[in-house]
Amino acid sequence: MAVETISQILSPTNATYIDGVSAQRLLAKATLKAAFQKLVEKNGKGVNDNWVKEDEATRAAQVFVNRVKPAKTLAREMGASKNGASYSANQHYTETETVAIELLQVLDDPILVPRARQDMIPTDLVSEQLDLFTGRLATIINGATAASKLLANYEAGDDANKINITSSDIANKDVALRFMEANSLLDEGDEAHSIDIFPEDTRIACVKVSYRPILKGAGVLVIGGANDAYEILRKGGIDKDTNATRLEDGFIGTIDGVPCHVLSNESLRHASRFMGLPEKELKASPFIGYIASSYANARGVSTADRIKVVDDPNGQGVRLQPYVKFGVATWYHKGVVALQSATYNPIAALKAHFASGVTYKLKAEGSRLFPTGGSWTIGASSFTLASVVANDDWDQDHVVGSVFYVGSAKVDTLAAFETGYAAATYKGDFTIGTSKSTTIADTQWVNALVISDDGSIAIFSKQYEA
Repeated sequence: MAVETISQILSPTNATYIDGVSAQRLLAKATLKAAFQKLVEKNGKGVNDNWVKEDEATRAAQVFVNRVKPAKTLAREMGASKNGASYSANQHYTETETVAIELLQVLDDPILVPRARQDMIPTDLVSEQLDLFTGRLATIINGATAASKLLANYEAGDDANKINITSSDIANKDVALRFMEANSLLDEGDEAHSIDIFPEDTRIACVKVSYRPILKGAGVLVIGGANDAYEILRKGGIDKDTNATRLEDGFIGTIDGVPCHVLSNESLRHASRFMGLPEKELKASPFIGYIASSYANARGVSTADRIKVVDDPNGQGVRLQPYVKFGVATWYHKGVVALQSATYNPIAALKAHFASGVTYKLKAEGSRLFPTGGSWTIGASSFTLASVVANDDWDQDHVVGSVFYVGSAKVDTLAAFETGYAAATYKGDFTIGTSKSTTIADTQWVNALVISDDGSIAIFSKQYEA
């Protein structure tokens, strides 16, 4: 629960003086606006919002959708010695497959605007907070949508669709070719679920914002000579016919006929946390983005009575009561192609350390059991990391495992932890609160990764100074 910070700094002691004369101070009526990226995947591109109607998202905890499976009929030859009679010897019964989407994610934290605060500030705080909530909501849904796709892809392991776009590809101007290869993997469809080809008009490409200069610099779709290149630079996109709308919906152009959008850092932060990873994970890891089809991905959002404004029961003022309920599901992992600069699978990396006792699934950040706390005792031959817990509302600790390595630098992402762990001499499991014998040289860092049973992780680091 948020605690109000109380402070009082009054004149004349702290008044502004110029050459001994008290100067007037004003608070401008205009405010600096926060800017949030709006919804990126929409209109049947990348994710389908039509499987779940708004009233269903409001009332249901889970919605099931039936898919009619095609009958596996085979051609036969009349007059053949096998199945060549007037009527076929084979027959097929209608079958269905049921998929589901959970609708359990909720945004409903109250926002308080006391009258005393509103009266003394020449700003309409209620109106500002309404706008801010709407903006933040879009980035949260962007994050959940991306996280659902990536989790399904990572959970699929070697069966997942992945394309690496390396520094050599960038240097050799092969970025567009790699995008086409990724897009072609969706052309391969999903035979296990009777999808011959994922429809072209259902696809979207999403990349992190730091990758846009690479797409432009690598010459993606710069066709037609210098005039086209000048036009691309003028419009800010990646093809000559497109006006970029990065803040609106992230759109920057098309690649191989697929609309390409950038995911803001805020959206990526939410995506990382929905997967239980450090907030900088997707931004700072080999993750580049993905190409996905809405044929494989569903989303339901209920915005009925999105925000109520009521009198605050604690005194004069108002209370904003948001309520948005949503869910995202990836039914077929083949409908997602991960783009990355190197081999990267955070879920596989965690499973290599923690083989059991952990469930990996989409879960909202506000309900995740991220390990917190931490106190260190460190020396040249051992360390102790104590007081790390992942407590639920009943003070039950859900920490189930911890690993460490000794390295030359502090890390704050799983990708960096795995790189350091692979190269380290001194590493392994340890127990929270128990001394671990190892070798730590002067100025080296002990990096420790702790995980809870819902797959939420935290990284703790301490430098040894002799």
